[in-house]
Amino acid sequence: MNEAPKINSRFFCVINKDDATLAALVISYLDHSKGYIPTFEFPFVSSEDFENEPGEQIENEHQPSWSRARKFNIKVGNGIRKLGGCEYLILAGLNNKQKSYLKFLEHYNVIDIDDLNDADIFLNGIVDKNGSLICKESSIIDSLPHALRENLYLSIDDNAIDKAYPDKEKPGLVVIEENDKVSSVIGILYANSIDANVELIKSEGLNNYEIKDLIECWKNSEPNGYNNLNAAIFPYIEHIEFSNREFVTFFTDGVPYSLILKNVVPVSHVHLRINPDFFVFNNIYFESFSEPYSAIVFSPKEFKDEETDEVVKKLEAGNLYVKPLIGSEATFYNFDNHVQHHPYSMLHICSHGGEVRGNRIVETIKDRNGAIHKLEYDEVFTYGLNPYEDSHTVATKRYPRKLNGLNWGGKELNSSGYPSYIFADIRIKMGEESNVESSESIIVPGSSNIKCFDTNYPAMFHFLAASHSPIIFNNTCWSWSDIADSFIGVGARGYIGTLWNINNDVAIKSAEIFYKNIFNSSVLQALHKSMLATQNTDDENIYIFWGLHFTSMVKGASIEFSRKVVLSKLLDSIGIWFKKLKTTKNKKSTVTIQMILKWIDRTMKSDFEQELKEYSRKKTKK
Repeated sequence: MNEAPKINSRFFCVINKDDATLAALVISYLDHSKGYIPTFEFPFVSSEDFENEPGEQIENEHQPSWSRARKFNIKVGNGIRKLGGCEYLILAGLNNKQKSYLKFLEHYNVIDIDDLNDADIFLNGIVDKNGSLICKESSIIDSLPHALRENLYLSIDDNAIDKAYPDKEKPGLVVIEENDKVSSVIGILYANSIDANVELIKSEGLNNYEIKDLIECWKNSEPNGYNNLNAAIFPYIEHIEFSNREFVTFFTDGVPYSLILKNVVPVSHVHLRINPDFFVFNNIYFESFSEPYSAIVFSPKEFKDEETDEVVKKLEAGNLYVKPLIGSEATFYNFDNHVQHHPYSMLHICSHGGEVRGNRIVETIKDRNGAIHKLEYDEVFTYGLNPYEDSHTVATKRYPRKLNGLNWGGKELNSSGYPSYIFADIRIKMGEESNVESSESIIVPGSSNIKCFDTNYPAMFHFLAASHSPIIFNNTCWSWSDIADSFIGVGARGYIGTLWNINNDVAIKSAEIFYKNIFNSSVLQALHKSMLATQNTDDENIYIFWGLHFTSMVKGASIEFSRKVVLSKLLDSIGIWFKKLKTTKNKKSTVTIQMILKWIDRTMKSDFEQELKEYSRKKTKK
């Protein structure tokens, strides 16, 4: 059960994110339990793409969806190319605006499914099926697991009778919060690909911010703290038997189920809001391909005793090339560049973490029609010096809290009917000094940062591990949310974080057990064993794992070999960035790419001098 499923590259699906019903129908026609079908959910876009890259950044109500859709196009296109193409590229429920962003369609055999009727017309017979499963449209998600198990396609008839479809208990269990999005369907598809049972749960009312507050109340010894936390989560899963399972994976909107289950079995999580499509795909793909055989160990040496030396020793014993960023080397600049542009399989972080000081700001902002809006937000400002040039990286992270008295992201604001241009105008004008009505210094809720040698790092980055998909062990306090979202959002295939402030001794012992087992078991199994160090302490069950049960670390053949692999991937990165430099028209992008190229060049010359000389000799001989 610890092996990753195969990727079934016969099909490649891109489906409108909000059309879960169509997604379930399409998948029922295509899946035949011969691996995982790569399936991706296309987010909402407000306008069609334009052909040419602008010389300067355009700021209007369309900019956020432009950015999301263009990144989606690049990531999906790269995914197809990684697999060497596909027999059929299935588009389902996409409108013309969405399709305008997909620049690779002409290279593949595209089947375009507009609605439920098209699915039967274009897909019936494309895969041998054992017949149909008739269900109501409202029951299609609940019926999909049984249809996939029995190799049936779904057929909608609203006169059908709802049925329960019991399944033989299997070692693995996937629990999915139904959210009316394609991500729920991806969870079902994934569970079928690993031959695991599926449990669909309704989780209305669960909010990871509220859960975080309940955890904090519990850890601050407020009366009935744990009981309140348990009462908020347990009712949704109390009907499920977990104890006989080899593993459980939750597809969730940010709820730490492992804590409530007390890790009675190995438990992992997939975040439904943070690219679950790419998260599953990357986990499966990188389990078999493109291993960098490299690790980064980061620590500004904040503690008298810590695990870093032991972590480096264990990773090197697995023949990984380890890049230590320790002590005075653990700067904002070094961390930012290594996290984004150094190829690595594992990043271990040992430092202080958690919420940091910032400002609660109230602004009055006038929109394009002259209407006044009151915005309340928190702001954290930090920067890192570039030791090689007279420049520095500025990071300003803002957390919107209220708009005109309504909670940001709350139901009242979402149903208020504000046109999208208001939010665009607010985004553009936010932070202008003339708008500020008041500002006060506070500890900013949810502002998870990493303490560097020189300042705090807020995890605002766009790339990760030179386009690889690493595992992150963030052994700092309160590292399970916010900063975790940043790493997962840009491509990490595994992330271990803490649910509250962790005791240093517990952190050390847990890390040592984890790395003792990392090369002879899965990441989840190694973490489950490390939980022994938390038993009978105030930090029992403190760790949460965002990942899949089979994800693993691979030993290198030798450290010498691993160093050569890392160098080759850095050389590949130079080629990729030079290509982007030649094509970009955006001045800001040009400066960024030049800075990246300088960093890669310095890194190769300082860390791989002998390997570069050998590479140059071989190239000269050729």
